[in-house]
Amino acid sequence: MVTEDKHLERTGLVQAGKRADSPRSRIKIKISALLALAIGGLVALSAGAVLFVSTYANVQNTTELLNTSASMIVESIEDNIFSLTTPIEELAKSLQKDASLGDVDLSDTEFLEAYFKGVAASAPYLTDLAVVYPDGSLFVTTHIAGPEGPTFVSENEPPAAGTLRFLKDVKGYGGLFWNEPFFDQGRTHISATVPAYKNDVFLGAVLVSSTVHHFSDIVGELGGKYGATGFILYGKNRVLAHPKLLNLSATELNSDAPLHSIATLGDAVISQMLRQAPEFQGTDRSFDGYVVEVADTEQLVLTSTVYGFGAEPWIIGQYSPLSDWSNQWSRLSDAALVSGGLLIASVLAALLLARRLAAPIHRSTEEAMKISELNLDQIDYLPPSRVAELNLQAAAFNKMLDGLRWFETYLPRTLVRQLLKTGDPDVVEPREVELTVMFADIVGFTAASESMTPQATAEMLNHHFEILNRCIQAEGGTLDKYIGDAAMAFWGAPREQKDHADRACRAAVAIKQSLAEAGVTYGVKIAVHTGPLIVGNIGALERMNYTVIGDTVNTCARIETLAGDLSTDDQTKILISDATAKLIGASFHLVHVGEFPVRGRQGKVNVYRIDDVPNNDDTKDHGVPAG
Repeated sequence: MVTEDKHLERTGLVQAGKRADSPRSRIKIKISALLALAIGGLVALSAGAVLFVSTYANVQNTTELLNTSASMIVESIEDNIFSLTTPIEELAKSLQKDASLGDVDLSDTEFLEAYFKGVAASAPYLTDLAVVYPDGSLFVTTHIAGPEGPTFVSENEPPAAGTLRFLKDVKGYGGLFWNEPFFDQGRTHISATVPAYKNDVFLGAVLVSSTVHHFSDIVGELGGKYGATGFILYGKNRVLAHPKLLNLSATELNSDAPLHSIATLGDAVISQMLRQAPEFQGTDRSFDGYVVEVADTEQLVLTSTVYGFGAEPWIIGQYSPLSDWSNQWSRLSDAALVSGGLLIASVLAALLLARRLAAPIHRSTEEAMKISELNLDQIDYLPPSRVAELNLQAAAFNKMLDGLRWFETYLPRTLVRQLLKTGDPDVVEPREVELTVMFADIVGFTAASESMTPQATAEMLNHHFEILNRCIQAEGGTLDKYIGDAAMAFWGAPREQKDHADRACRAAVAIKQSLAEAGVTYGVKIAVHTGPLIVGNIGALERMNYTVIGDTVNTCARIETLAGDLSTDDQTKILISDATAKLIGASFHLVHVGEFPVRGRQGKVNVYRIDDVPNNDDTKDHGVPAG
């Protein structure tokens, strides 16, 4: 053991603070031993088949019993809900039929008020009876329950554009339909509407409604009857009924938001349930079942979806502690535990060992995937293991991670990620393509650095390049190299970017803004130029550099020197060539600086300065001749 540890130290596989001879890693277990234990577990598992056959019938019986109980509870909730909705439909249909036979005159408002009083006496949860006449006028009588007895308020409203549109919809449906929930006089209503005809003459629309607090009363009774919390959801975003609604203020509701949202309700069980898929269903698919874990407790949620009460389905359900349902399973498991205790212990031991073996492998796989994406800052060292092979794997992985982090310091991470994403080795082969190049240089750095210590100079440059690198990466650029106090970047490779000129200019403006926000005191010259370049791997076999070469690079460098002669008050000066200016959008405000000769190149280059004030109109001409 000592010899092995010394060997690990010499090869660098022992990490600082994580020595291979730590107490956790002194005992090494061969993977072959684990396989032997796994085989023993398989033998135990095969013997457990005998126990399984003997308990299968009991499991089936228990499952059917619980399924029947769940179905009865869901059906009970639905029956209670239908006890409220059925009278609404029956009253509307009854008036429709009597009006068609001539037994009821819908224009006789005194009769309608008296009629509704009689019906409300036996169904006090009916709150409104309304008739919308063919001309759009409205009669409504409202039942208000009070401590001293019910009162009825009736009123007539003149025609309105909204009611005329409503009548058109009613005629389109033809039969009874349920309206969307609406908010009126401080209450949210659930209502049904039916058109009334006599001898094919449209008499009007009959509307009967109840308020949602009656539905909350119904589902609230589940607490005393089943020890459960009942609810009705309108779709998956709003609450129609819940015991908590009785305590929520209606001041947040209005005609645009007649129902409280799930978030306003604050029921963690329902919120979690909506984010899960059902774990089981009733044998006849009459309900869906969920097991929701909230605040270290498990709740069993049973729901049934009902359609036909509006545009959104009603999700009717209840939830209660899972422990209330597991008593019968507990008795069954106790019997199985007594008869197969030793069997279960052996299986659990095999599973535990398999899990202990799989955990480090799984973790190393996850960390390796992060390495493939170059997310080295998100990777932790693998801990030592009691398994000899896994311990060596962890040590090798940690050493590799150290090496990659050193490489990452000197290699452009974004470039390598882009090359990995393409998966095409030919993408790094030298090729000619139109790209946009940027040079950024500090004004007078050589003279200023003479009065600075080496440490201060390095700190200033590191801070400066960090700002530049962040802005270049944000626009998808490739940082090519640092040249003293200057930085060179390009856009359009290795990933194709049709808007490479726009990206480069946005990065230049971002650098200018970021330097100003950082409060730097030195000046910076930035040049941007677009043209044909050779891009790809350039260099020796042992030291390649993914870079660009060509006259476009030289021209951009010359334009950058022109920025130093530009007489402006800007601390950061941005010059772009006419080749770049012709490609960028009109959102940049450009000022023509002039036409200058460029050393080493025939002819002159038109140069523009990017102003601080952007154009607000993207279609505005920024003074650049069309290319």
